[in-house]
Amino acid sequence: MNLRRIPLLTALLLIAAVLASGCMSQETVVSDDVKAEVLEYADPIADNVMQGFNEGNYALYSRDFSPEMRQALDEAAFEQNREDVTSRIGLYESRSDPVVTETGEHIAVTYKAKFEQEDGVALRFVFKKDDESHQLHGLWFNSPKLRS
Repeated sequence: MNLRRIPLLTALLLIAAVLASGCMSQETVVSDDVKAEVLEYADPIADNVMQGFNEGNYALYSRDFSPEMRQALDEAAFEQNREDVTSRIGLYESRSDPVVTETGEHIAVTYKAKFEQEDGVALRFVFKKDDESHQLHGLWFNSPKLRS
């Protein structure tokens, strides 16, 4: 066997392994039928979360949280996060048609939202696929002003 080919073969196998592992957790956009099913529960939850956010009402904001979410984002953390967000981009005003994606055991709904001082804020709501109670397992606000 030619010794020059061994490093090349090893490199190709390593690249193939990295590409294969990256595909296993790749986020994919769901079909329109799945999107419609997900939005039946996700839209009302997003409404509650954002209304609670605007009103400073933790009970409404966290109503659909999983126990882990409620523990990770307690009322004190909510108040601090809310102050940080509103001081940078203001209160929530509206959101656009979402993108629904899946990764492994999770479904994510990402809206582009308008806040008083910034448009195009990404609101990401994450649910577990097989959770019939549709509890919220993840929530992120992301925008240039929030990252600065």
